[in-house]
Amino acid sequence: MEKDTNIELRSDEVKEILQRMPSWIIRSGTTLFFVVIIAVVVGSWFFRYPDIIYSKLVLTTLNPPAELVARSSGQIQKLYVTDNQVVKKGELLAIIENPAVNEDVFLLKEKMNEFHTHLSGIEGIESNLLEANLRLGEIQVYYNSFLKAYVDYQRFFDLDYYDRKIIAYKDQISKYNLYYNRQYQQKEISETELGISKKQFIRDSSLFVRGVISHSDYQNARKQFLEQNYSFHGTRSSLAATQINISEVNQQIIDLELQKERERKELQNLLIQGFDNLKAQITIWEQQYILTSPIDGKVTFNRFYSSNQNVKSGERVFTVLPSDATKIIARVELGVQGAGKVKIGQRVNIKLNNYPYLEYGMLEGTIRSISKVPEDQKYSLDVDFPKGLVTNYGIELDFAQQIEGQAEIITEDLRLLQRIFNPIRSLIKERM
Repeated sequence: MEKDTNIELRSDEVKEILQRMPSWIIRSGTTLFFVVIIAVVVGSWFFRYPDIIYSKLVLTTLNPPAELVARSSGQIQKLYVTDNQVVKKGELLAIIENPAVNEDVFLLKEKMNEFHTHLSGIEGIESNLLEANLRLGEIQVYYNSFLKAYVDYQRFFDLDYYDRKIIAYKDQISKYNLYYNRQYQQKEISETELGISKKQFIRDSSLFVRGVISHSDYQNARKQFLEQNYSFHGTRSSLAATQINISEVNQQIIDLELQKERERKELQNLLIQGFDNLKAQITIWEQQYILTSPIDGKVTFNRFYSSNQNVKSGERVFTVLPSDATKIIARVELGVQGAGKVKIGQRVNIKLNNYPYLEYGMLEGTIRSISKVPEDQKYSLDVDFPKGLVTNYGIELDFAQQIEGQAEIITEDLRLLQRIFNPIRSLIKERM
């Protein structure tokens, strides 16, 4: 067996392999491997790879357009504007069908504005609200309630019950004062007579002691003095009673004035409450059936609307483009995932749906503001365009409101080596 093996080792084929020099890749393989590894490591340090967050965006202006949405379903009863018409803030655009007569509601609103200035007064209110036979639909109940409060308040002044009663009491006081003056004069006369009677009684008493007059004459003098004294004090009592009566009538006048003011205040509060309820219902009616422009600008129709055309509740009817919309921005909706990486001043690449980026290129923007609190798990970002609507292909795009697109937010430019070792470092920290 050993003999056969030796013969095999000395064969020509084996000798040829053993005598051939290895190629250069085999001789320098280890060195080449390490050189490649070092080149990859060095290259991963110099090469950067951006971290991108993708979000949806809408192209708009710093003063965004105002969207007018129908709050009730029905036909457009009357259309006051045409497409692309310039409108002012508060201008009437359209009225949706409703049970009320629109002109009556507008007339009532005008009268309510005039009526408002009289509500805080303490006098009667002159108004012609009762003269109109208004047809107000849903507002009618509140209008009738307000009219009742108005009639009660006005009747309070027309009857003038408290003032007339106060006048009667004051007339009674005047008579009491006249009666008091006469009693006072009687009291002065009685006081004079009492003085004379007293002197007479003192003189008769002295004469009686000396025996000049009889006992019966003395008794008559004493009786006359007592009767005069009683009459004098009776007059004083009458004066006091008259003063008490005057005070009581004055107190009744004060009570009447207080009661009058209390009742007037209650009726006025009911009137103000009815006024506020009616005014609130007019506002609700306007919000439900009236479409007015909230800003100055140009109105555009979202569909081709005309009178007698049906609209549905929640349907966008008009859009008013602001007249001072000069600065163009992109409004980005950013999810909460990874939102902490986004900072003001970071670069944003924008691809608009209306302009395919392979043909027109991308816009470049910069984050100008970030909302502090998310809404529906989304933050709102405003993006400026430092170069305007000029793409990286040098093409200037035409602006139109509410163009949608995609935003690529460049949060960080990390080195490739950092991206390789960051997960490893994080894993090591967790293990440790």
